[in-house]
Amino acid sequence: MKKIKYIYAIALTLFLVQGCKKDLLQVENLNQPDFDKVFSNGIALENLTSGLYNTIYVGENAFSGSKMMLATAADNVSCSWGNQAMRDMSWEPRNNAWNNAPTYSYQVSTLHLWNNMYSAINTASDVLKAINEGVNIGAAGAGNPRTKAMCKFAQGLGYGNLAMVFDRAFIVDEKTPAKGSTVDAADSYTAVSAQALIYLDEAIALAGANTFTIPKEWLGTDKDYTSAEFKKLASTFAARIMSYTPRNKSQLAAVNWAKVKTYADAGITSDFIVVQDGYAKWYDEAGDYLVYQGWGVTDNYVVNMMDPTKPQHWTDSPTFPYPTASTNPVDQRLKTDFEYVGSQWFQAARGYYHYSPYRNKRYDDLYVAGVGPKAQVMKAENDMLKAEARAYTTDLAGAAAIINASTRKTRGQMADVAAVSADIVQAIHHERHVEMYTTGLGLQFFEMRKRDLLQKGTPLHLPIPAKTQQTMGLTEPFYTFGTVAKADGTNTSNGGWR
Repeated sequence: MKKIKYIYAIALTLFLVQGCKKDLLQVENLNQPDFDKVFSNGIALENLTSGLYNTIYVGENAFSGSKMMLATAADNVSCSWGNQAMRDMSWEPRNNAWNNAPTYSYQVSTLHLWNNMYSAINTASDVLKAINEGVNIGAAGAGNPRTKAMCKFAQGLGYGNLAMVFDRAFIVDEKTPAKGSTVDAADSYTAVSAQALIYLDEAIALAGANTFTIPKEWLGTDKDYTSAEFKKLASTFAARIMSYTPRNKSQLAAVNWAKVKTYADAGITSDFIVVQDGYAKWYDEAGDYLVYQGWGVTDNYVVNMMDPTKPQHWTDSPTFPYPTASTNPVDQRLKTDFEYVGSQWFQAARGYYHYSPYRNKRYDDLYVAGVGPKAQVMKAENDMLKAEARAYTTDLAGAAAIINASTRKTRGQMADVAAVSADIVQAIHHERHVEMYTTGLGLQFFEMRKRDLLQKGTPLHLPIPAKTQQTMGLTEPFYTFGTVAKADGTNTSNGGWR
């Protein structure tokens, strides 16, 4: 492997924020000082808070996490290498259930995300508990609002990711103890998603009622964030959780789109950029491998969006004619952001359908040294959330106007989209696959899922990780999802774009 920079000391048990009862949800930093000393000191509380978003970010973007295999499962990126379950989640037909065994080579792909989210959630909850018990940050608690807002933000993002990726999780915070350490005691993803919004609403309220600055070191950004800017960021995250949680079209239709509109309209007005720091603390490692020469290529499904004359799928046959380079794409980003690949680096025995004539080159300069700005959440993403909310609340003209002023036009030089529901939904789909390539965690997977476009047999969400279930005292086989035979449209896709 090219770059593996993260080393973790992770234990699967720690003390609950409410007391000394051991619980599987706590993820311990073995280098963390004594609990009582840390959580009785305002300066130390603020230091812990400063690292919360980095824990979330690493959980989303590390090589060890879920980002790479979600991208291949979504037919956004193609890669036949086995690393981090990329091949196992993209076999055709999709007859491999997620291997939820503790001995599976890539079991860490789910465990890493799960552990990082709970590490941030539990640290945030401990900090909030200490503040609630009278520990102050700054003179007379002047720093309390900022710290509390950041902790609520981390709780919201942590539970939001758990809700979007897993079928269930355990809702625990500074006031709420775990209901038990069994699978049945876990909360459904819908309940977890709803709780994530509650935390983000609290962060939004704190940012709206107070004036503070979030240091750039806390977010990995190139500038400090004012409380007003932080409020916008939290609003965007709330909108994306609501939009990306649905598992199928029925749930998509049931989303409170008026509420999504409120969040998105109050969201970011410029890219939320994380500055890569040379593979150290801030590094979109998964994004690097998804575009790096010899690794991920752009799935034909996406190439065909930009140039409909190119095949949407590479037939699994040695006689399939090699596509030529595009000369007149409808989306000019095929020329600016992508590069024609004249030969393939994948093994034919693993399926010709992994082949593609294009790879993404947009971030090549960035990844030479791993230094520079990369959007974690684009303004374009918030724009599409605004447009989507309008499309599903019958404001088709408003949705079209947003799309026609967005990157579809400014970067893709595409024709205007008409104020027609199907056209608007497809234009949003296009932007999420093209403009937002490798930004965020699982964005294209969530997009395909809620529109019933994941190939039949693809898991719609992932189970509680095997090693976590072991900690519960459960034994194999552990529950899981996937395979065409179990396609039910609830846990496993029974639709598919092909």
